[in-house]
Amino acid sequence: MLLVVFLHCATAQAQSCALYSTTFNSFSDPQNLTQGAMSVQWCMHGAAVTGSNFCPNGYAFKLDASSEDPVLLVSTGASGCTAIEISFRYAQFAASGCVVKYGLSSATSVACTASTPNALVALTVTGGACTMVNLTIPLGASAGAHIRFDHGANTNAILLDDLQVRLVGCCGTHECCVAGTAGCSDAGVAKCVCAQDPYCCAVEWDAQCVGEVESLACGNCGSGGGAPCLTSAATDFGTLFMGGSICTLEPELFESCEGLGPYLTSSYGCAGSLDMAMYFGSGFPYSAAITKCFAFEANAAPVVRFNYSKNAGTLGPRLDYSIGDGAWITLWQPTTAAASCVSVDVSLSALAGSTDARLRFVSASSVSNGASIDDIEVIADAPVPHACCVAGAPSCTDAAISACTCALDAFCCSSAWDETCIAEATVFCGAACPDLDVCGSPTAGSCFAVRVVPACADADCCVPVCTVDSYCCQNAWDIVCVNEALALCAAFCDLDGDGVVGPQDLTILLNQWGTSGIADLDASGTVDAADLALLLDRWNA
Repeated sequence: MLLVVFLHCATAQAQSCALYSTTFNSFSDPQNLTQGAMSVQWCMHGAAVTGSNFCPNGYAFKLDASSEDPVLLVSTGASGCTAIEISFRYAQFAASGCVVKYGLSSATSVACTASTPNALVALTVTGGACTMVNLTIPLGASAGAHIRFDHGANTNAILLDDLQVRLVGCCGTHECCVAGTAGCSDAGVAKCVCAQDPYCCAVEWDAQCVGEVESLACGNCGSGGGAPCLTSAATDFGTLFMGGSICTLEPELFESCEGLGPYLTSSYGCAGSLDMAMYFGSGFPYSAAITKCFAFEANAAPVVRFNYSKNAGTLGPRLDYSIGDGAWITLWQPTTAAASCVSVDVSLSALAGSTDARLRFVSASSVSNGASIDDIEVIADAPVPHACCVAGAPSCTDAAISACTCALDAFCCSSAWDETCIAEATVFCGAACPDLDVCGSPTAGSCFAVRVVPACADADCCVPVCTVDSYCCQNAWDIVCVNEALALCAAFCDLDGDGVVGPQDLTILLNQWGTSGIADLDASGTVDAADLALLLDRWNA
């Protein structure tokens, strides 16, 4: 029947976006579309949908008489589109003489008698071959065009299939990480964002839409790399029938398809008139839908849940997995028939800890097996426990440090324990995580020695210094920071605690010479000349 989407751009180079698609897989005529000022309307003119088809995609649109000249009106309104792109497949055993014609028009309703004086292409391939055609109609100042499939003066049948209409010059051609017109150049990212924020594809792609690329886990705007792997996913395939491959309909979940389809169905055991499901095509290679990558490095027991049905005596469906570029491995396959819809939970424990895993829902049969799958849900489940100095799932294994850190930053226990949480745990909660240039890290170095990197090891001295001089924790711990430490951390030179640095403190230092006692003022591990210099610098202070 019909696929209707908001205007999602295919690529920045093509500057085109999908408006309408139909595989004619219905028991009635192809449907019309109205999307604001834009519309796609049919005048059937005697042509009809048929169950026979030379193209491997079910139903087709059949013209078998000289009077059957269906007309398609594509209206673009005041959107400023510069061209219309139309593509379709056709097949005929003998020449029908069919010619595709068009006429520019700003009409808002289709007319069977519309003028179509311009010939686009003659459909001449015969012998039953399924042939793809791609056409472009420049609009100039017009707001649309009538497109006619003009059958020749005979009764030879021609079948049309997989018709798509795209628009050029009137949809977002900018990158998804840049604000601009409605939509963006990556169709999958645009659909993912707009499914939760329709404004981004209906009105404009503003700064909030850009932020939602990452906040909704639809893509990556930070490093400039590709979209991050998913950690969970869910789809029920909706309630409306739409023609085309699952990979076209669900790009936010499915990365690629193999063989024919899979497609949506409103029949079979896991589908109904208002509950679509996925069903598989026939032939070899097997019909299959492959998900985007999943990252389960933070999950100990992920699970995939779905409903399935199948015909008795058939092999499929089947669920496979792969990690990285590895081979596909069978994860699940039913052993008995499931005439009705059966719910299953399949453990993904084999993928726990992986950072690049994919699932493949596959027919596992070259003939129709009546299999359907619905209500897919990938559940991350239990997180992998980790130490407080290691990034990972929310919280960490030391309950006291975790509670202290999360009281300061709730994100660390609600979303993820990231590098910021590790730093906060070190500075404020005693985690003492090494190899960090933050206050309190045991490898950060002495607060009384110049360093080319920020911070120092003693948090009680480092924090007040950085409070008055942020340079010391953002750039480097230079001589200014050392002097500020001497001024702000005076108590660390008063070894006997009498409030004054004097002879008693010097005696303590000399008695500890060569050891690692309290007189090790620069935290070097040994009381030496550097500590003596620090003490003398604070004499009588």
